[in-house]
Amino acid sequence: MIYSCFDPQSGLYDYFENARMLPINADLPVPSLPRATQIGVASIEAGRPLPLDARHVGRGWHARGQVVKCRNDTLGAITYDYSWSGWKWLAGGVAAYVAWRVIR
Repeated sequence: MIYSCFDPQSGLYDYFENARMLPINADLPVPSLPRATQIGVASIEAGRPLPLDARHVGRGWHARGQVVKCRNDTLGAITYDYSWSGWKWLAGGVAAYVAWRVIR
């Protein structure tokens, strides 16, 4: 099954895929919504959860498949992204620190 979640920083949808198949007209799980305000719930918080076994397969301008809530952890203004590019930056930072310690 294909899932899409909106990335507000890039303005694109991230596409994920897993092996789950739903029959036509199958009932989807009811999403758990955060507490609503007078104007409702933000659309990026109102989706169904992204399955843990879903893997990133691309990104694009339009949603494909089931729209889900992205799997991001936040700590204040810092967002921890589970995408591959986030791990590249972390690995690069660790490598630079180790190289700096060895050269000193």
